[in-house]
Amino acid sequence: MDRFAKVSIRGINESKNVQITSDSKPGDFDTVVSKWQTLIDTLARIIDVPSGLIMRLNSDNIEVFLKSDTAGNPYKENEKAELIYGLYCESVIGLQQPLIVPDATKSKTWKDNNPDIDLNMISYLGVPINWPDGECFGTGCVLDNKENHYNQDFLDLITQIKQHIELDLKILLSNAELKELNEIKTKFMSLISHDVRGNMATLHQFLQLITSDFENMDAEEMKNSLISLSQISSTSFNTLDNILKWSKNDLVHLEPEIQPVNINELIEELLSFFNHVIQLKSIQVYTSLFAEKIIIHTDRNMLSAILRNLISNAIKFNRKDGELEIKVALINNRHQISIKDTGIGISKVNLKKLFKDNVQQASGTSGESSTGIGLLIVNEFIDKIGAGIQVESKIDEGTKFIIEL
Repeated sequence: MDRFAKVSIRGINESKNVQITSDSKPGDFDTVVSKWQTLIDTLARIIDVPSGLIMRLNSDNIEVFLKSDTAGNPYKENEKAELIYGLYCESVIGLQQPLIVPDATKSKTWKDNNPDIDLNMISYLGVPINWPDGECFGTGCVLDNKENHYNQDFLDLITQIKQHIELDLKILLSNAELKELNEIKTKFMSLISHDVRGNMATLHQFLQLITSDFENMDAEEMKNSLISLSQISSTSFNTLDNILKWSKNDLVHLEPEIQPVNINELIEELLSFFNHVIQLKSIQVYTSLFAEKIIIHTDRNMLSAILRNLISNAIKFNRKDGELEIKVALINNRHQISIKDTGIGISKVNLKKLFKDNVQQASGTSGESSTGIGLLIVNEFIDKIGAGIQVESKIDEGTKFIIEL
C-alpha cells in the first residue's frame, strides 16, 4: 500500500506530497544498523560537529532513526517532530537536493519558528535518502552549534555516505523480493502438485473399481470405463504441462492467458471426469446451464482448476445419496457459477478462515484425505483471473460456492 507525507519547503513557501516507504518495503534493518551507525559517527567526527543524524520520514512526522555517538548531540533516537515547522529535512526531501544552512539565526528563511535553533543547532548540511524506486526513506544530515559553511569536501563525504545507505536499501529490497519469490514458488508448486495428486488418486480408484468388477463388465461398460480413464489421464497430462510452464515463469507476476471459454462445455467435461466418484457415492447431480453456449474470456486452465477443486470438495464432503447442484446464471451482466452440495457443511469459525494457509480440513465423508490445499488453489486463481467468490454454508445442511466472472 502506497503511503505519502506532506512536507513544507521553506523559501518558496510550498507544500509537497512525497511518496514514502510503503508497506511492500522490508522493515527489518538489523543487518545494516551497525554499519550506518559507524558511517554517521565517522561523518560527525570528520566534519567536527556535535550531531550527525539519519532521519526517517513517516506519514505525519520525521523521526531520528540513528544519531551519532558524539559529545553534545541534543537529539534522541526515535525522537519525532511533526511536519508542521518546515524543518531543514523537509526542504531536502521536497526539493530532492542537498541543503546547506550556514547560520539559521542570520537567515530570513530559517530564523523564525525553527525548533532546531531552540536546541542551539544553527547550521545544517543534509542530503535526501531514497529507496531504489524513488520512495523517500528520509535524510542524512549533520548539524552544528556554530556557524558552518560546510566546504565541498564535506558535501562530497555526506553524498558518498548517502550512496552507501541507498545501496544497502537496494540490497535489503532485493533480498526481500528474492525471499518472497522463493516462498511463492514453493507454495505455488505445492498447490499445483495437489492437482496432480488428486488426478492420480482418481485414476487409482477407477482402476481398482474396474479390476474388482472386471468379470461382470460387458464390452460397452468396459469401453465407457476406458474413455473415462483416458479423460482422467488427459487431465493429468495437462496439469503436468501447466506445472512445467508455470515453473519457468516469475510466479509473482504470472498473468492469465485470456482466451474464449465455453462454460457449459467446461462444466460438462469436469462432471464427466468425476463421474465414477459420483457413482460410487450415489450422488444425484442437477445442472442448470444455458441452452446456448456461453463464451467468456478468461484463462481456461485457471478457471478449470477453480471449478475442479470446488466440485471435488462438493463430492468429497457430500454424503452417500446426497445431491450436487451446478447452476450458471447471468446476473447484472456478470456470469455466476454456483456449486451446491448437501454435505456436512462448514462451521462459522472455519468459514472466516476458509482460504487461509493454516486451516486443517477434515476427511471426506467416505474417509477421503483432505489437506485444504484445493481451496488455496481456488483462492490464488480467483485473484489471478479477477473473479469473485462467495461461500454459504450450514452445518449438516451443505455448502454453496458462488463464482462471479
